[in-house]
Amino acid sequence: MKAAFSFLIIFGFYFSVQSQIDPVKSDLGRFNRPTTSQRAEVSQKIGLDFIKINYGRPNVKKRKIFGGLLQYGKIWRLGADYQTVIDFQNEYVIKGDTIPKGQYALYAIPSQKNWTIFLNKDTNGWGQYTYKPENNVYEFNFPVEKAPEFTETFTIGFLNTSLNKGELYIQWENSRVRIPITISNKHRKEIEKNYVNALGLNERAIGYKYYLASEYLFLEDKNYEKALTYIQKAIDTGNTAFYTHFLKGEILLAMGDKKGAVAAAIQAKKNLWKGFSNPEWENKIENAINNWGK
Repeated sequence: MKAAFSFLIIFGFYFSVQSQIDPVKSDLGRFNRPTTSQRAEVSQKIGLDFIKINYGRPNVKKRKIFGGLLQYGKIWRLGADYQTVIDFQNEYVIKGDTIPKGQYALYAIPSQKNWTIFLNKDTNGWGQYTYKPENNVYEFNFPVEKAPEFTETFTIGFLNTSLNKGELYIQWENSRVRIPITISNKHRKEIEKNYVNALGLNERAIGYKYYLASEYLFLEDKNYEKALTYIQKAIDTGNTAFYTHFLKGEILLAMGDKKGAVAAAIQAKKNLWKGFSNPEWENKIENAINNWGK
């Protein structure tokens, strides 16, 4: 039995999830089949690019998981079977540390109140059996919270996502850990370069591109003056749609110009497309007209 286990460990080195493919299919020491901890892949776009995680999903099966099957203070591969791999397709920031674009193995040391999360450079190992702490490149501590519901199948996913940030969550049994992730300064400059380049093009859709740039500056950067400049350019270059005037109103309201905000909302109402029926937008504009001036 020991020899057979060693054989599987040796052959485990031959598989790779470098390209985020199914490691069960690419494992030369085995064959493609359903597994007791089926593989899953989750991805979320944050900023310009995606963050992807390929991992195994074990089930509770009436066992005590934390403090039982998984002992507190012991290293865990954050999944089952093959390595759990996270693929950052751009540069991101976790707790002040800038994470370069690339792939990392995920590990954790659970405790009752906090988990230590590691990003490890060895993505070709076999979980904790081949774990080497000297391969850790980042280490973080996050508090454990009670999961909103009992989770039979180990789950990794994303919560509270917006244009430039989100939370990666890890949930199993009755526990959940959330990892806030934001884009880096370098990543942010890529976004700025993209819209500056787009706005430098004299083309038919330039008005809508000014709108998109203004929306980004309003929602994420809170750069209201620049957002107002761009939304006005959107209008001046022919994008007089209701949503453009409504965004102008939102920006003016954020800048403290209630009278201008209401005027923009009234213009948005006038510019609703003929035959356009969308109660959500109609109510939104009407509420703005009635409440923004208060």
